[in-house]
Amino acid sequence: MGSLRNNVGSRRLTAPGRAARVAAAALVSAGLVAAAVRAGEADDVYQQAMKALQGGDLNRAVDDLNTAIRLDPNRPRFYGMRGVAYVRKGQCVKGIDDLKAATRLNPGDAGANYRPSSGAQLTPEAIRHGQQQVDKMLRDRPAMNRYGRESDFLRQWAQRKFAGEDFGQPIVWDSSPPLHSDAENLAPTEDEPGAILVEAVYTSGPKRGAERSFEELWAGAVFELHNINYAKEFVRLNDEAAEGKVSKKDFVAGILKCELRAAQQTRAFYVQLFLPWAEKQKLASDPSLWFADWWPDPDQLLHGFSDKAAYPWRPYGRQHDWATVHLRWRQGKLKKALKLLEEMLAVQGYEAEATDVQMWIGRCQARLGKPAAAIAAFTEVIRLDPKNPDAYQARGEVYRQIGDTKKADADSAKTKQLEAEEEKDEDTLANPDNVK
Repeated sequence: MGSLRNNVGSRRLTAPGRAARVAAAALVSAGLVAAAVRAGEADDVYQQAMKALQGGDLNRAVDDLNTAIRLDPNRPRFYGMRGVAYVRKGQCVKGIDDLKAATRLNPGDAGANYRPSSGAQLTPEAIRHGQQQVDKMLRDRPAMNRYGRESDFLRQWAQRKFAGEDFGQPIVWDSSPPLHSDAENLAPTEDEPGAILVEAVYTSGPKRGAERSFEELWAGAVFELHNINYAKEFVRLNDEAAEGKVSKKDFVAGILKCELRAAQQTRAFYVQLFLPWAEKQKLASDPSLWFADWWPDPDQLLHGFSDKAAYPWRPYGRQHDWATVHLRWRQGKLKKALKLLEEMLAVQGYEAEATDVQMWIGRCQARLGKPAAAIAAFTEVIRLDPKNPDAYQARGEVYRQIGDTKKADADSAKTKQLEAEEEKDEDTLANPDNVK
């Protein structure tokens, strides 16, 4: 083997041969440089197009994106964003063509081979369940039924998804408002089926309190009916976080990877079904609701998500924080848990969680033998939530430990009062007409 290798490697190039090789290498190098220059120019033009698009200058955006594509014809986001511009111009056919081209070019895009229905055989019971859930959803969110029978394709598609066509088990509609976003899903448990939730109104901004539109509501429902199919992966990541086996960055990136796939499937649904329907109905459509403007680099998913109080760090980074707090509590690493809780308290945008954070601060301080700090934390919980019986009970226990029986008894009495009021409220909700 050695001699054969030596014989193969012993041929010597003549001077013209060496010159030819050098020239070829120079051409390749020049080609790479030229391609890099064109790519850089294309990126610059693309940024100009994005400014035009954000400013509402759709014609300029299309012109700039045409130039960017001419300079670098293999960039999915160039076609994708030109598709967005076309849709906003009302040229839906061109928009559909561009969005399809972007999907084909996008490596590993889950929409590339997307089919709205798998054609799986569903039992009559599953079909009935799906129809019941759709009916409930439309009753709870009447704006989703704005176009009645004209939008039957949406009802029929959702019926099969609620029936478990993709998920493999029934999904239910939950009318409760989502906790962290405009739409969410709940993974199934041993006692409860999986569920989706869609917010009925704007919860922030200048439109706060106003009803969300037909398209906004359906976009949220379609996304979550895709997203819930990754519930097992979400549960796995949460279990790993609970055991301290995954970093916050990898936890957030793992969930984001799943949600990107759900977003790509939602975008494909939009291109194949919703947008052609909207164009036929002469309805304006917002492609950003369907992730038509989200074309990230799969290898740098977290790139650009620097705001820790915004998606995806909110809510997923926060979920990891809570898993870590509970882990350190179980491990007895109370100082580390307390440090993280204080960091969580300082982050803006989570004011709704302040009572929970303060409650755990109080628990850690009490277990660390710092009654004054514990009492201060529990008192802050009571200030934020005066009807929180757990805070009174916990503070009362600390008072009793330090020998202040008068305050302990007062907190104990208040705890019993609030618990009785809660029980009465629950009974009223369960039996509003007081039927005996």
